Amino acid sequence: MSSNLVLKAIQERRSVFRFKPDDVGQDKIDAILEAARWAPSYVNSQPWNIVVVKDKETRMKLREISITILNLGIEESPVIFVVAVDPNKDPHHYIEDGAAATENMALAAHSMGLGSYWVGVYDASGSRAPSEEKIKSLLNIPREHRVISMLPVGFPSMPFYKGRKPTADFVHHERFAVK
Repeated sequence: MSSNLVLKAIQERRSVFRFKPDDVGQDKIDAILEAARWAPSYVNSQPWNIVVVKDKETRMKLREISITILNLGIEESPVIFVVAVDPNKDPHHYIEDGAAATENMALAAHSMGLGSYWVGVYDASGSRAPSEEKIKSLLNIPREHRVISMLPVGFPSMPFYKGRKPTADFVHHERFAVK
């Protein structure tokens, strides 16, 4: 592990799929949103809008809509951040911008002792998946926006550890080399 605090947070962050029912607290929610605010975006377009969902009934509906196998955490987490982006603000990089905001939020949550996991919503084929349209309808997200992710956040009820492959397995110098 690194002694650098940023690298340490990156190395220690893991997807957490089970949460305690404890309230996260508005101060932590605000800090997570602040992390999203400072995410990089193409020419500083900041095309994201984030819906903070705490209502249990709405979380249950998001769980029903979700296509992920590990959707129990959607219901269990005390708060879900739904990241939507406006492609009109940046038609070429909005996916990366929304992904950067989501990652910043996940790292901020981890740094405060919270767990999270990334629920992918955006369909990379460019089509609007039924789940995305249902989420937009449920949360009143404008039609032209794209939902990039949902990030359930809460206090972990169980640890989850998984190692990483060594950098030598995926780093190439000067040119891509088939291994």
